Formats: sequence, structure tokens, C-alpha cells
Amino acid sequence: MATDSKPSEGDNCDPVELVRQKVQSLSTEDPGYPSALHEFTDALYDRFKSTGSLSDLDEFIECDEMLLSLYTQDHPIHLVALGNLGLAFRDRFTLGGILEDLEKAIGYLSMLMDRCGPDSAYFILSATNLASTLALRYRQTSDAADLTRAIEIYSSALSKCSDDNPTRDSLLNNYANALCSKFELFGDQADLEAALENYRICLNLRPPGHMRRSSLLTNIGDALRLRFTLDQNLSDLEEAITCYNDALQSCAAGQSGYVTLLTSLGVALCSSFEVQGDAEQVEKALACYRSALSASSGVGSEHIRLLDCFGNALQLRHQNTGDIEDLNFSVQLLSTSLELQPTSSTERPVTLLHLGNSLLMRFNITGDLADLNTSVDRLEMALQLCGRTHQFRPFILAAHGDAVLARFKEGGDIGDLDLSIAQSKAALLGFPTRSSYPALLHLNDALLARFGRYRDISDLHAVINQCDDVLNALPPTHCLFARFKGNRAFAFLEKFQHEGKSNPADLDLAIDSLRDIESRLPEGEGLFVSVHLHLAIALEVRFNSKGDEADLHTAIQHCRIAHRSCARKNSSYPAVVMQLGINLLLLYTFHGNGGNLDESIVCMADADELLSKRPGNTHYFACLVNLGSAFYKRFASRGDHTDLDTAIEYTTRALEVPTYQDKVPVLINLGMMLCTRHKESHVLADLKQCVQYFESAFATIPPAHPERATLLVCFAQALCRLAKAEDDVRHLELAIQYLRDAISIGRSDPYLPFTVADLVDVQRRLAMRRHDNDQLQASLDAFRALSHSIPKEHPALKMVYVSSASLLLHMFSLNKDPLFLDEAFSCFATAAARPLLGRDLVISLKWAKQAERLHHSSELQAYRVSLSSLDTFTHSTLAVSSRHKFLSQSKNAKYINLLPSKAMACAIERRSLEVAVELSEQGRGLIWHQLAHTRTPLDALRQADEDGMALASDFERVSAQLERWSSRSISEMTAQASRLTAEEDTRLYKQRHREWVEIINRVREKKGFESFLRALAYNELQEAAVGGPVILLNAHEKHCDAIVVTKDRPPLLIPLQSTSVTELATMGGTIYRMLKETGYVGEGKVRERRLVPVLRKLWDVVVEPIVNELLKFLPRGSRVWFCPTSKFTTLPLHAAGPYRRGLPNLPDIYICSYTPSLSALNRSRSQKSHLVSAPPLSFLAIGQSNSAINGSQESELQSVSAELALVESLIPSSSLSFKQISGDEGTADTAIEGLRTHAWVHLACHGKQDLGDPFASAFSLKDRPISLLDIIRAEPENPAFAFLSACDTAVGDEHTPDEVIHLAAGMQFAGFRSVIGTMWAVDDSTAQHMVKEFYKHMFSGDKAPDSTQAAKALNKASKTVDKNVVPLDQRIVFIHIGV
Repeated sequence: MATDSKPSEGDNCDPVELVRQKVQSLSTEDPGYPSALHEFTDALYDRFKSTGSLSDLDEFIECDEMLLSLYTQDHPIHLVALGNLGLAFRDRFTLGGILEDLEKAIGYLSMLMDRCGPDSAYFILSATNLASTLALRYRQTSDAADLTRAIEIYSSALSKCSDDNPTRDSLLNNYANALCSKFELFGDQADLEAALENYRICLNLRPPGHMRRSSLLTNIGDALRLRFTLDQNLSDLEEAITCYNDALQSCAAGQSGYVTLLTSLGVALCSSFEVQGDAEQVEKALACYRSALSASSGVGSEHIRLLDCFGNALQLRHQNTGDIEDLNFSVQLLSTSLELQPTSSTERPVTLLHLGNSLLMRFNITGDLADLNTSVDRLEMALQLCGRTHQFRPFILAAHGDAVLARFKEGGDIGDLDLSIAQSKAALLGFPTRSSYPALLHLNDALLARFGRYRDISDLHAVINQCDDVLNALPPTHCLFARFKGNRAFAFLEKFQHEGKSNPADLDLAIDSLRDIESRLPEGEGLFVSVHLHLAIALEVRFNSKGDEADLHTAIQHCRIAHRSCARKNSSYPAVVMQLGINLLLLYTFHGNGGNLDESIVCMADADELLSKRPGNTHYFACLVNLGSAFYKRFASRGDHTDLDTAIEYTTRALEVPTYQDKVPVLINLGMMLCTRHKESHVLADLKQCVQYFESAFATIPPAHPERATLLVCFAQALCRLAKAEDDVRHLELAIQYLRDAISIGRSDPYLPFTVADLVDVQRRLAMRRHDNDQLQASLDAFRALSHSIPKEHPALKMVYVSSASLLLHMFSLNKDPLFLDEAFSCFATAAARPLLGRDLVISLKWAKQAERLHHSSELQAYRVSLSSLDTFTHSTLAVSSRHKFLSQSKNAKYINLLPSKAMACAIERRSLEVAVELSEQGRGLIWHQLAHTRTPLDALRQADEDGMALASDFERVSAQLERWSSRSISEMTAQASRLTAEEDTRLYKQRHREWVEIINRVREKKGFESFLRALAYNELQEAAVGGPVILLNAHEKHCDAIVVTKDRPPLLIPLQSTSVTELATMGGTIYRMLKETGYVGEGKVRERRLVPVLRKLWDVVVEPIVNELLKFLPRGSRVWFCPTSKFTTLPLHAAGPYRRGLPNLPDIYICSYTPSLSALNRSRSQKSHLVSAPPLSFLAIGQSNSAINGSQESELQSVSAELALVESLIPSSSLSFKQISGDEGTADTAIEGLRTHAWVHLACHGKQDLGDPFASAFSLKDRPISLLDIIRAEPENPAFAFLSACDTAVGDEHTPDEVIHLAAGMQFAGFRSVIGTMWAVDDSTAQHMVKEFYKHMFSGDKAPDSTQAAKALNKASKTVDKNVVPLDQRIVFIHIGV
């Protein structure tokens, strides 16, 4: 309130120093001394009021106290001196804040009033000064006695003050101020009404133009604003704003009261916003505060109040817009206010309150625990500073309750929850009804949290009743209306979940209310994220209750909206991103879309990364549980055991988290996961632990628990496994009972088909154990009925078909009825045709195994489907190294790697040779094919039309992204910063892969492109044989065969009846042992003696039968290509022969090359030939004598320099420019750049085939190895030929031989049309002799260098090299790959 100062007394005299000289010239005994001293004190006080000099004030007080002693108590000057001393001490208190000065002021002013009777001329003035000083002390100490006494004195003074008294208006104003303060203290509206009456009387005494009318209008506005808080009458608030605006008309910047006036107007505008929701009012308020701040002196209570109100208004705007900068500025202003206030300031609790609120709001946005802890600390300080009768204590209690509730949600300390409720209830006791709404909101939030802890339904009823009362009282435009409506909806949602389906109206009411709130909320409003999050939860609950998929999709939309609007540091973010993950997991469960599952894991891993740093957070437990479930579902889909182990890890961690939440679902999940791991690994301990978890859950679960049916189903599944492990049918009987109980409970619609299918399957197992044919038939009938009743898109249908197939096969085994057999394989085919990534492969492999065992006519189709599923599954895996790991280490790896040979053998048996070639091609070099797809030439597509050009661009863009992801090494992937990063990469890869597949399908819709990237037909594969026959060699356990593919003939089958898989393995093993046992210099003859018998055997049983057929149509000296599979890949087919005098060996008959696949050879042929007229080609020689491969025990290569010099001497400089990289210059990066820019390359260095990860196989350079993945990523500009003079560059992986993953194949894939590689270790001392002979033949004659002549040159080199210098194993170690 603006308080009027007393009328000025006395008038200006001569300057202080002149009067001082006068006083100093007189002695204290001089009769004129008292009057001179009186004159001096008046001059000092006047100068103080002009300059504010504290030294003048101190000297005045000293002199005035002396003046008191010079006059008797009844002398008029003595009375004046008492009044002046009182005012001076009050002024010094105002400047210094020392309460002792204020006490002295009241003491002197009280003495003055006691000596001035009611009829004294000084009475009104003395009473006014004493009352205003008592009111000042009240504002400092909150002592109600001071306020009461001030009001009594004002009232007495007014009774003696005539209407024409010039001080009457000030007396009325100050009296009204005191009455307003009394109202704020005791809440008696009569005091407020009396204040307004006195203000209005005063206003009549201060007409427009009066110098103090502006401050009076400010006071009237403040009183009206107080009355508005009492009865929410908008007319009071509107009149208050009018008063403030009228006051501004006569009050300009720099004038006394201007800052106070703008501050009060800002407060009124903020109140208007809170009631009417008009955001423009907040903006006007902030404009007032900005103007006031620019005009403020920066000190004093007026400035402090401005900072507090400004900070509070920024909180309001933040709640409306969500702009964190408002909170940052608010915290800054309030912190500044706190620093400016003396520790004894009565304004300090209010500032601490606002600062605590701003910090709490900022914590909710950023999740910074420091803000939360500081907020609690500041609010506790505020509580300590204000007494139990302090007018702001209820507000502080409410805010403190809200802050400790937030701390409970972060740390889980139940004491914080209890304290929050206690503080909110205490706050409500101190509020009038209409001021209690914020505190009531805090209480509702705490009660909802307590319900989550104790599940006491009375807490929900309390929330609902309180919200109903408030909503009936508040207008819909009130800023808190939506909050209360939201709390009511949250309570009904919790009530429905707690009571089950007994009252579905509760759920619908919650959803309808939330939708109504959501429709009115702008994005960024404080409630926006919470409402969308709870809408998503409510719709998910309804989906689980009714099975309407539309609810689930809408829930995901709301989650995405909340996720988009919620910063990652926001305290609500973990709950939002976790709910999105949960809903996506549900959608995956319903539809089986792997993309939903991957995104679900990314979301929940994101939440885990944040919450693992705050393990006490109330969401952490649920996060671990749901993340475990997601990994488990992904294992079930894709069969990656790492996912299963990760699922068990997360769920075990959840079980160990100290929490009040229900752990029955966790026990169920963990038991289910262990049961599954037992199924995979057959470790009985897993199954025993699983049963223990189920028994623990069963012992504690109440009959009405929502997860009881789930527990029954899972326990039944575990008992089925235990029945098999312990050979005890009683477990099956109990399992059937549990499943029937689960069905009788009435599981929610989306999952009921699974339960029914489980029951029928267990009945089938029991019937099989008991040989009960009637029950078997009943089970089959039940499966047939399920196959017709379950919706076609439901994932349970796949399970029904697979179980039906197993039952039908069993029934066939009993009575040999072929109808059962055909129906069984029809079920397999139907199940395999239903898309569910990962499960398709498992089912098709099972189909293939059974079809092979029973020689069913669907065997070939089963192989075809299995190979297609394998391609789809592996292509969806992020990196090629991971794909290889799956092919070599997965549960079905052994069978998967036999698929191509089994498929080819089956087709051969059926005389479908073209199909045999197609299936062999489809199953071999799978990873190379997938990588090649991303580099498909698109010229024809571009030239088709504009749509084709756009599709080609899209295809190239996505293919480039996929290749970058695919060609990462295991070390690059494991170097990820967190599981979240790895999961996000996986999700993005799968998303791009789906986009890639969609583009392919769009291309295939175009006329002429129907076969785009489909498995090649035989007539397309024949193109590989344009330069000579390609011989496919297939090793199968039943028979080994060769199929000769030619350009213009039907495929030629050559049965290799004299050999077997076992004999091929024996030959390969013999060569391996020979190389291992005779690896020293000088043992060449020993190796030859051991090698020749193998080459002879290879000739007799494999190569000679092929050559005999080829000679019937293929002239000697022609080129042939071997395309070996399985055990053939380790054998030196190109060197086979009788090795007897007078008899030709294979190199004497044909020029041999190898190719990993027909497609690889086609790709090499499609590379553009180098024209003779083209500019001179470049030749790069790379040499490095030392190994940079970690762990390598290789010795230094002594002949590298000599070999490079030899190569340079043999290169025709007229047609090939030569460059050498060796020694210190021979770094990996330099070499990779050289591979990019040179057409011809010769590599002489150490090479290593990595048996664990073939894609990590590498050439050793100066600083680091060049891996196979580096070569793949190099993308040479115009590659033609590469000579790999290093060890083991054409040695594949024994676990996945048909994948042909080695360095030479990598060079071929990178684009080098013709590659020389090595089948085993190269002898450094003899290699240069083969190199010399090779290049001598390669560049003989005057023809331009031609990479397609490499095979012929190598063939000649092996014959012309000095056999006394180069032993047999080193003559045949080099092989040619490509064209």
C-alpha cells in the first residue's frame, strides 16, 4: 500500500555550515544556544531529506537528543524534538534495516503522543506518525498487536480530524491501508469493506490533478484485487485494473509510486488470465513488469516486490506455453530478489516460495535433480521463516507438498509421499475455499500417487469427490479447471484398472474427459504432455479390455504427440517414451511387425538409459519389466539367444529392485523366459528355477488379479516341459487344469486364441503319451475348428497350423494314412506363408526337415521357401558380420548351411536340373548377393520414364545407407556408446530396409521390370557361361554331383558316384595336415609326395568324370570355371590330375578359374571392358614386409622389395603407368585410396583369414590392417585386375563354406573383374618366381593389357616356372577368380 508521509515542517534556512558556525560560536551556557541548536537540527534534517546522506541523519539524531535535554518536557520545542527524533530513527531503519532503530522511533513517537492530549494541536500529527510507524513494524515482524494498535490510533485521529483538515486525506488513506493489512491477516471481510469505504472518501478529497490521486487509485486497486480473491467477482478485478490504468494517466516514469503501480497492474492482469484464460493478459502483465524494471532504482522493497511478481508471471506464461526460458528468467529474477533482501526481511518467505515453485517447474522440464533438491530446500527455508499465522504459510505448505511429492516419484521414499499429503492437508486448513485450489490439486496428485502405492480405493474416491466439488464451483475458463478435470479422469482410469471390468463406464468417462481436455489444450501448455500420455494409457487399457485395434493405434498417436512435445530431459519423458514402447510392443504382439518391436526396444532402452541413473524413480521398475518383455518377444521372433539372455538380465534386475509395486507379473515373465531358455539349451536348472518362480507367484496372487490367467497359461507351459524332462504325465494333467482355469477366467480377446490353442496342444501331448486315439482325433478336430475361427491376421493362427502339423504327422505315424501326411505338410506350408519375421524361417526349416525325412512331395517347395525366408531374415540383420554370425553360430546353423546342397540334391533327384541350379544359386553366397543388390545398375530404369528416374534415385539413396550400415565390423558395432545407440541403429536399419523393399516392389510394378532383383532364373544364370562352361559341384550326404552350365545347352548332370562327403572331407583334411606339418623351407619334396596322392584321388573321383564329359563338346585349351560348394571349396580342383608320366593333368587340358557363384561371375562380366583407345591404365604395387595385424606371429617378408621391383620391370610402361606404395608410405589409408584410383593392383604382404569373423580377414599394412570390409567399402573407380601375393587370400570359412567369404572374393565384389588369390600360405622366397612367370605371360606380345587373360597367364606360369625352385604346392597355391 502507498503510505502518505507527514506534512513538511519548518522551512529552509541558511546552509548547514553557516548555522554550524553560529552554534560553534556559542557556549552551551549561552541563552541563544538552544535556539541556535534547534535551527541547526532543522537545517541538517532538511539536507538529509534532500541528499539522503546517512552522516547528516546520524548527526541530526545526536544533536536532536541534545536538544531534548535543553528544554523542559512541556516546552513546544521539546515536543517537536521528540517527533523529529522518532521520524529520524524511522528513516534510519528504512535505510539500514536495523530493527533497534524502529523500536526507538516508536518509543519517541509514543512519548510524544502521550504528552499530546486529544485536544492538542500536535495530536493528529503525532498519532498519524506513530500509527504509520507501528504499521511499518507490523510489516517487519508480523506482530498483530502493532497492527491493531495502529488501527486504533488512526481511528482516534480521524475522530478528531475535521473535514477541512489538510491532512485528512492522508489519514484516511493510511487508515485504509492498515485495515487492508488486518483483512489479509485475519480474513474478516468487514475490514476490507471498511478500507474500501475510507479509500473512496479519500478519493473525493483528491480530485483529478491531485498530486497523490495516483497512489490512492493504486491502493483502491489493491483492495479491490483483495476482494476479488475472496469472492471471485470479476467486476472487482476489472475495476481494479481500471483504477491502475487511471492512476497511470497521472504517474510517469521516475515519479514516486510508478514502479509499485505497474507491479500491481501486472498482478491484476495475471489474476485475470488465471480466471479467464486469456493469454494476452499475461503478455500485458509482462510488459508492465519490463517497464517497471527499466524504471526501478534497483533497491528497496518496491524493487524486490517487482522482481517477485515478475518471476511469478513468468511461471504463469511457462505453464501456458512450456517455454523453459521463462523459467530460467524467473529463477534469475527471484534469486536476485533473494540476494537483495536482508535476512530479516518479511518478504523473504514469499520470494523463497516463488523461487521454489520455479525450480520445481524447471525440474519437471529438465529432470535436473539439483533443481528439485534446491526447490525443496528453499521451501523448507520459507517454512522456517514464517510463523503459523503468516498469510503465505498455506501457499508455502502446498508448494512444499508438491515438491516432496516430486522427490518421492524420483526416489521412492514413502516418507516423502506421507509428508506431501500432510503438507497439502495442512495448507488447505489455512486457505479460504476459493484460494485453496492449487493446494487441492497438490493433494489430489499425492493421493493418486498413494493409491499407486497402497491400492486403497478410498484415495480415488477422495480425489473424485474433491474434483467434483471444484468443477461445480469453477467456470470452465479458469486456468485450473482442466487440471481438476484431468485429475478426475486419472482417478476414474485408475479405478477401472483396480476394479477390473465391473464398471466399464469409468474407463469411457476417463477417455471422454481426457479427449475433451485435449481438444482445448494448445501444444506447449503445461498439461499437454500429461493429458496425451494418460489418453494413451487409457486407450491401451481399453484395447486390452475390448480388443479394438483402433484404440491401440490411437494410443500410439497420442504417445507420439506427447513424445514430440516432451524434451528428453523433462521429468515426464521416461514415462512418455516408455508408454510409447509398451504400445508398440502390444502392436507387435497383435500384428507381428518387426519394425514395431525394434522401435519399442529403442524407446524403452531410451527410458532405461535415463532411469538407470535414478534407480529410485517410480517408473524404473516398470521400465526394466517392459524392456525384458520386449527383448523376449524379439528372441521369440528371431531366435537370437543374446536377446533371450538380455531379457532375463533385465527382468532379474526388475525383481531385485526394491519397490512397492506388484511383482507377480515379473515372476511370471522371468519364469516364462527361463522356461524358454530351457527349451533352447536343455539346462534343467533353468526349468527348475522357472517352476519355483511360478510357484512363488501362485502362492501370492489373489483370485481377481488381472495376471492370474497369464500365470496359469505360463505355468501350464512349464509343466509341459517338466513332464517331458521328468517323464511324468501328471504334470500334463495339471497343465490342462490350469489352461481350462485360464479360459474360464476369460482372458482378453486378443490373447484368448493363444490359450485355447495351448490347451488343445497339451491335450494332444497327453493323448500321444497315453496312446489315446480318440483324444488325438478330438485335438485334431479342435485345431481344425480354431483354424477357421481365429481371424486370418491373428498371430496365434500360425501356432495353430504348426501344432496341427505336428499332430497330423504323429497320427500318420500311427496309421500311415497319406491324407494325414498331406494335410500336415499343407499346414506347414500355410504357416510358413504367414509373415512373422524369424518364425517363418523356423517353421520352413521344420517343414523341410520333416519333408526330407518322410520323402514328401513338398520337400523341394520347403527348401525353396526356407531359402527365401533365410534371405529375408538375414537381410533384415544390421551388419554383414552379424549375418555371418547367425549363419555360423545360430541353433540351426548346421542345417542352414546344408540347405543349398539339400535343395540342389532334391532337385537333381527329381531331374529338375534348372531348378537345381537356381536353388543352388539362391542359397550360396547369400551375403554377397545381398550386398550386390545395393549396387544394382539402374540405367534401364532411369531411361524408362520420369517415375523410373525417381525410383532409381530413391533406390540408390536407400541402398547407399544400407550398405554403410551393413559394411560395419563387429568392433565398430560393439564400440557403440550404449545399448540405446545400438538399438536405435538397428531400428533405423530395419526402417530403411523396409523402405528399400517398398521401392523394389514399386519398381516391379513397372512394365518390363517385373523380375527386378528377384532370384535369377536359369536362362539369366546361363549368361555366366558365355566365356566357357561353369561347373557346379554339389556335395550331399546321399550323393555328390556336378552340373555343367553352358551358354546354349541344357544343364548337364554328371553324377560323381565314386566319391562322398566323407571322402571329400578326408582329402581336405589330408591337405590341411600336410601344410601344417611340412611348413618349413626345404620340405617341398616332402609336401609333394603327400600332396600328389590327394590330387590323383581328386582326379579319379571328381575331375576326370567331368573332363570326360566336357571333352565331348569342349575343345582342349578352353576355359572352364569351377563353382564348388560345401566340402569341395577346400580342394584344389584346378590342379587335379593323374600326375603320371605321359598323362595330362587338368591344367594341361583346360584353363581353370573359380567363381563364388554364377551371379558373381555375371557381375564381373558386366563390368565395362577397357578399350584399347582408352588413356593409359594405372598399375599400383603395394608392398609391406611386416605385419600390423594384432596378435600376428608372422615373420618379416624378406622378398617384398625384390618382388615389387620385379613387377615394375615387367609392366609395359607404354600402356600402364606404375606406382609403388611400400615401407613407411604403405599405410592402410594410402593403400585404400590406391585401390580406389588404380585399375591394376598387385599386393605383396601378410594376409590373414580370420576364422571367427571372416569379414575381419585382412592384409597387413604399415599402421593397421586393411580388412575385407575396408575393401568392400572402397568402391574402386575402374577396377580391372588384382594379384594377391599374400597368404590365405582365397580360403573360406569352414563353418559357412558356401558363403565364400575371403579376401579374393571381396576384391571381386569390389569390382576387380579378374583376381589372383591363394588357397594356403605362400612361401615368400619362391612366390616371386611365380609372379615373374605370370607377368611375363600376361604382358607378352603387343596387345593392350587385358585382365581377362589372367587365367591363361597363370596357367602358363605354373607350367613354365622352374620346378626345381618352386615346389608343387607353391605352383598350385595361386588360383584365378573371375573373368
